[in-house]
Amino acid sequence: MIRRRVTACGVGALIAVTLMAGCAGSSRTDEDYLSKAANTAEAAASAVNTALIGVHAAGRGNVTGPYISTLLGEAESDLLACQDTFESRQPPSEKADAVRERLGKVLDEAADALADLRIAARRGQVRDLPEEARALPGVAERLDRLERELSS
Repeated sequence: MIRRRVTACGVGALIAVTLMAGCAGSSRTDEDYLSKAANTAEAAASAVNTALIGVHAAGRGNVTGPYISTLLGEAESDLLACQDTFESRQPPSEKADAVRERLGKVLDEAADALADLRIAARRGQVRDLPEEARALPGVAERLDRLERELSS
């Protein structure tokens, strides 16, 4: 059951990233830029939450080391794809610059956290992953909050 849920979340994150990549392009207005930032935050939160589900399953001994290693590697790749797509956009104004900076900081924190988890998993520290992931729920919450704020 956990594996299906983790797989479903991973697929959801992949779909979100694919959709996000499909809408790449320049942003001529603040409204368009904010919409793309909100989409980025949403897709990044999905990747982070996928990793969290896997980490909790690993901590309970419900997944194998190779499985969680792959899941975390894919979550990290999905997040980095979101980040790269968003950062390639030119902010159209100073207001957009501030959004880019705010979202960029959270994306950087998420990428660092996922990289640390992937490394730990590949070193065989599977049972330690929940402790290693202690910052991840806060990152997911900040991404969710940004998505809601930027969507309104």
